Amino acid sequence: MAIGGCNLPSSVTGSGQVHAPGKTFASQDSITPDALPYTNARLLLAGTEVKVTMTRRASPGQVIFDLSARDVVLESEKYLSDDKAFSFVGLSDETFQPAIPLVVYPFSIGDDWTWSGTANLGPNSKPAEAKLTCLPEKLNLPGGVYDCVLVTADVIVQASRGVPSKRTLKFWFQPKSGLVKREFGFSSTREPASVQ
Repeated sequence: MAIGGCNLPSSVTGSGQVHAPGKTFASQDSITPDALPYTNARLLLAGTEVKVTMTRRASPGQVIFDLSARDVVLESEKYLSDDKAFSFVGLSDETFQPAIPLVVYPFSIGDDWTWSGTANLGPNSKPAEAKLTCLPEKLNLPGGVYDCVLVTADVIVQASRGVPSKRTLKFWFQPKSGLVKREFGFSSTREPASVQ
């Protein structure tokens, strides 16, 4: 993460390492992460494909993407969004406190940073931490070809006993179009269904 001049929350630290210098996104307007990228989506739940309609609900500082089939909301993705950051709050049954910052303005392709906080899985809360990276990636999806910024969060949730659980969350942002794909390990993936 481009740390100089950026006021990061105490739960976020940057390594200062840049893997490959890249384009800098100075503000929310330069990437528009909270835009509704499409309305027809494919939701892959544990390997099962469901065609869904994607809608956007927004209130000051928050955006929610609802994924519905036959008028039933199957998943709701919750994010915080303002002129400082775009952060992942979680899904209905899994949230992170504080929200995991996916983008903190300004940022550049090649930045990396860390997060620490709590993972709330249903009624259980566990300490968690994540290492995040930001790299370019071209996606070839049923909905078209997308030149994206890929933010990967390698999350480790501490166990009360035994081995901590590890999970990789991936978010593909197409500048000016929004969050075109997201993947939460093998359990849930959302991507465009067809050319919009």
